[in-house]
Amino acid sequence: MKHPNPIKKIIVLFFALCTSWAIYAQNDPEHTFRVKGFYIDCRTEVMQMSAVKQWAFELSRKGINTLLFEYEATFPFNRHATLCNEYAYTEAEVKDLVSYCAGLGIDLIPLQNCFGHCEYILRHDRYAHLREDKKEVSQVCPLKIKEATQVFGEIFREVAALHPSQYFHIGADETYLLGDCKHCAAVAATEGKSRLFVDYVKAMCDIVLEIGKTPIIWADIILMHPEALQELPKELIFIDWNYGWEPDRFGKLDNLYATGAEVWGAPSMRSHPDNIYLTQWEKHFNNLSVFVPFAREKNYQGMIQTSWSTSGIYGYHFDTNWEIINMQPVRSVYPTSGFNVLVDAYCEAVNTDQPLESREFCLRYAQQQYGLNSAESEIFREYLTHPQYPILQNGRDEKGTPVATLLDDCLKLKEKFGKLSPQTNREDFEHYNLMLDLRINYLAYKKVEAFYESEQYNRSHAPELLRQLKHIINESNQLDKRFIQLTRDYLKPGQPEYINRFRTEKMKALYQWLANNQP
Repeated sequence: MKHPNPIKKIIVLFFALCTSWAIYAQNDPEHTFRVKGFYIDCRTEVMQMSAVKQWAFELSRKGINTLLFEYEATFPFNRHATLCNEYAYTEAEVKDLVSYCAGLGIDLIPLQNCFGHCEYILRHDRYAHLREDKKEVSQVCPLKIKEATQVFGEIFREVAALHPSQYFHIGADETYLLGDCKHCAAVAATEGKSRLFVDYVKAMCDIVLEIGKTPIIWADIILMHPEALQELPKELIFIDWNYGWEPDRFGKLDNLYATGAEVWGAPSMRSHPDNIYLTQWEKHFNNLSVFVPFAREKNYQGMIQTSWSTSGIYGYHFDTNWEIINMQPVRSVYPTSGFNVLVDAYCEAVNTDQPLESREFCLRYAQQQYGLNSAESEIFREYLTHPQYPILQNGRDEKGTPVATLLDDCLKLKEKFGKLSPQTNREDFEHYNLMLDLRINYLAYKKVEAFYESEQYNRSHAPELLRQLKHIINESNQLDKRFIQLTRDYLKPGQPEYINRFRTEKMKALYQWLANNQP
């Protein structure tokens, strides 16, 4: 057997590394983003601190100088320790991370929601008085400025004390309950929703400014309701998040530009409708190809690549008097560790002055990162362009394709993709195989479910559906093991098992129903 020449192998790896680094070490483009950041979401997927530090190290080598960190219930609150969940980091871990990032030239900006997306706060009795609606705990009532200033003044100071960054992100996106309660409805009817939004956000910004920080918010709601926009603090930075739509989706961006405020942009590599068994890869590549050049043209000063672990919408388990026992995210997404190709595409997009050419990038990436040949790289590109859409209640996807056809198409792709043999970064490559197998397993279940929910189903069909489901669940159990193995050093203990339970809950429930309803 012929053994590879180790010196030759080292030379090949050296030149591959140089080629990869060349992507990020080009001459400065005509417009350089001052802030080149990446967002880390701890709401439903919590990384081990060692993984966060490794992530920061890799990003720093690729030209990234900022991390936007949404701790949510994983921050080590002291006075507000009621908010901490079982995955909370320690104060020492946070301090160490901030220091480590600083040593890499990375500014770690905390994101602390205070208006919308406050479920993890408002679920607790301690903060229930801030709710806009006792039954829907996502949003703080904007008329409760005095009470909110007391609570969030303390929370902001706790978070800011561990982060020397000049910036402090206060969220303020998707506040869709504006004007919901009767008191807010009265204000909205006479003064408009913009007044509700701006008065509250001004109060929160004042806290941040008093701390000596520069406030940041997401721009969607003020674009929808711009009437009082000019009254927001001149120091406030707006982030225009765009995940593949027309620039004025939320409202006229010219209204924002006219204020002279600093604007950053935010594409995304995990967003609706992505979940644990669905990823719209091509949409995210196109997002980078179109939005990053747009932001550069509009002189945006920063760019933050978002990566959402959930939609931020929850289902609730209630007790009497609308007491929340537990919350369940409506959508859970495959961990960020499986998306390195999109991470690197983003890094290239923000560090070069040419629009990202996704096809050329993917083919080059397959060869440089995985050692695939030209023909294999085309199959890799086919994987990333394979259409994936949510399955609707009629057993078809959003484009009208029956689930049985979708399953057949995925099995054909698997036949080709499964034959690829990467020469390098094999564990990273295994994520693609697992994601495809998860989708195949999901579609196989949805095919059974579609028949179960159809008019053709009657009790006599239960034994055959049980047989099919048993096979699907057995395959799912094997996928669970693979998922745990691949994420064991990435997610905190218990997180992989939780994601597995969420993914398989419905298929196992259907199995039990059928088992108890046989002829």
